[in-house]
Amino acid sequence: MRRGELRIYLGATTGVGKTYAMLDEACRRRERGADVMIGCIDTHGRPSTITQLRRLTDDQHPPLVLDIDAVRARRPAVLVVDDLARRQPPSASYRHRWQEVDALLAEGIDVISTLDVSSIESLADSIERITGTAPSEVVPDEFITHADQVQLVDITPEAIRRRVAHGNVYGPEELDPATADLFSGESFAQLRALMLRWMSDRLTARPDDAREARECVVVAITGAASSDAVVRRAARLAQRSRARLIGVTVAAAAAPNDPDTSASAALVRDVGGTFHRIQGHDVAASLVEFAEAHGATQLVLGTSARTRLDEWRRGSVIDRVLRSAGRIDVHVISTPTSGRRHRPPLATASPLGPRRQLLGFAVAVLALLLTTVLLVQVRTTVGESTSLAVYLLVVVAVSAIGGLAPGLSAAVMAPLLANWFLIAPYHTFRIADRSHVVELLVFVAVAVAVSSFVSISARRALEAERARREATILAELAGPVGSDPLDRIVDHLRTSFSLNGVALLRRDSETADWVRLAAAGNHPPAHPDAADVTEPVDDDVLLVATGGVLTADDHRVLGSFVQQLRLAIEQQRLSETAARAEVLDRADELRTAMLRAVSHDLRTPLAGIKASVSSLRQHDVEWPPEVRDEFLEAIEDDTDRLTAIVTNLLDLSRLQAGVLRPSLRPVALEEVIPAALHSLGAGAEAVRVELPDQPDDLVADPALLERVVANLVGNALTWSPAEGSVRLAVHRRGDSIQVHVVDHGPGIRPAQRAQVLQPFHRLGDGAHQPGLGLGLAIADGLTAAMGGHLELRDTPGGGLTAVITLPRASEGAA
Repeated sequence: MRRGELRIYLGATTGVGKTYAMLDEACRRRERGADVMIGCIDTHGRPSTITQLRRLTDDQHPPLVLDIDAVRARRPAVLVVDDLARRQPPSASYRHRWQEVDALLAEGIDVISTLDVSSIESLADSIERITGTAPSEVVPDEFITHADQVQLVDITPEAIRRRVAHGNVYGPEELDPATADLFSGESFAQLRALMLRWMSDRLTARPDDAREARECVVVAITGAASSDAVVRRAARLAQRSRARLIGVTVAAAAAPNDPDTSASAALVRDVGGTFHRIQGHDVAASLVEFAEAHGATQLVLGTSARTRLDEWRRGSVIDRVLRSAGRIDVHVISTPTSGRRHRPPLATASPLGPRRQLLGFAVAVLALLLTTVLLVQVRTTVGESTSLAVYLLVVVAVSAIGGLAPGLSAAVMAPLLANWFLIAPYHTFRIADRSHVVELLVFVAVAVAVSSFVSISARRALEAERARREATILAELAGPVGSDPLDRIVDHLRTSFSLNGVALLRRDSETADWVRLAAAGNHPPAHPDAADVTEPVDDDVLLVATGGVLTADDHRVLGSFVQQLRLAIEQQRLSETAARAEVLDRADELRTAMLRAVSHDLRTPLAGIKASVSSLRQHDVEWPPEVRDEFLEAIEDDTDRLTAIVTNLLDLSRLQAGVLRPSLRPVALEEVIPAALHSLGAGAEAVRVELPDQPDDLVADPALLERVVANLVGNALTWSPAEGSVRLAVHRRGDSIQVHVVDHGPGIRPAQRAQVLQPFHRLGDGAHQPGLGLGLAIADGLTAAMGGHLELRDTPGGGLTAVITLPRASEGAA
């Protein structure tokens, strides 16, 4: 029986038009005479999707769950199935919808379906990194790979945000703040880029008839928690290079308990690969042999979490694989469990290190003693020259292992042992035959020369390695400066030279005390007297370090660090000068704007107060009680307005001067929000507040946060068309808490949002508009002072949503 054809419409996320495109294709199939059946579809109440659906069926309530028995009974030519990744109910024949589709395809039924890029198995770790949430349901790559056609449904971030803002994706009450973040932030753009990369990899894939000629990627699986991330990375490498994917785990033949790799094995199969378990005593050799046997061109390994002691005792699998891989490209994938890479120190006490030296001395003692014992047994049949040749071989071996010092020691001890035990007269250092003297002298000379050459070779190798590390360090040092160059350079210096602590100190010109500019490591020195290394950087700046003594070569590299520190300090000075100039310019602009705004907004309430007071002071007019109350009420309202203006001006001046010092601590929103709404009076009673059942505390200054919420809610009430249309919602977003103030007023265009966050800026600047245009500016400044962020977004269906983002209080915080 012919297998049915599968056509998938792929999009970055919901709302991009996948279902509409699927229904449009179904309509074209029906117009060409095909029997089209709606298997299951969710229109989400979108008018355009409902219109398309009505072209195919008169059913006002299409099925949301695929009924496979009904499909088999009708056997349509084309079946429309929405959302391949949806989980079926427990009563269904299959657990996942894609499994039901696979069964129907096997029965010869063509299927048209939709899929989000977040539901592709090999991209699960990338999706979690982008959205902060792992996908709950995924479709294996192997199933998608066999689709006859995958059609991309793409839309720009600006267009999807317009759809959301106009209510074409979710209704005003359906869109929760967490979902809105997907469209408002960078997440959608990253999902779109991920989808385009995945589609590009698919377009470069080869036909099935050339499958055997493809490259091969082998991924090593250890059963560690990071294995899934390594497998997914290997799957993406295989897709990009059009290669077969093979997973392999090496089990020791004598190991009683092998790690559980069943989950990783299943993942390999889901992403379109095959899995193998092999046995071997040497993991590295077994991996390379397996890769060569399968014609692999790439081998993917994950970094291990073993300590340096483990690597010293058992060796590094990655190092051994790199040495024996030959023409196979080796990819080492860094994982979170691997920790920070250790950088070996640039300087050591000996070219080969103390461990190699101790090993060389031990080998010298044992080898010389054993050689002497054996030669004593045959000294009557073996000549002295032969014995010296054997000793020379021992000296060469010791020099190769331990370097110059053990080699010279062996070169001196060997002739003494030969003279005492092997040259007559025995057990004395006297030599009867003068030719033996020449032999011993030549032996010593050759042994010393060989030891020197071996030591020089080791030293040259170490110098080459040092040069390579120095070049790497200098290349990294010349890399991107980042946000805090001093801390980055100091930390880089500490790791490069394996120092305990490093600090950059500046002497205060007034107190003569040393002040830290940057520090790294454990207990960095706070004074030059406590440092092992001191290097001047500037006239009043010193670089100090503890935990080691640097060599001359190290100081040469240290000079590059000092130069970079000088440049970074000079850059900071220039940045501070530019910042001061910018503050002065902003103060000038602020002064001009303040005078322009105050000339109107202060004069109006003052004129009203003056008129009311003057009227009340007239003795020739007898005002009725109700009129006097109106005058007093007008005086009170204008006074409140003046108080609000002066308060805002004072807040703005504190923000501009940088003297605002918030008192940050864990704050419960159940305390702040009611107080903020109460300060707005009776008008705020209609605000709908939506709090989680157990809301998390956030880190903020309670008084400042109350001002921010009050300003935003007050602004929303001012522009809302009716009571009850302002909503205040709270939700958790990763390590942050977001407070959404939602209104359905005229809204603010994206191009004008940065403008309204500046002081004294009002849309239109009409004379009828109340206030100085400081509410949003002060809310933004107070939020930033608390370490948070204020963002203005579109409200679905029209209006403005102000989002306050502040850090969530840690568990157990006081």
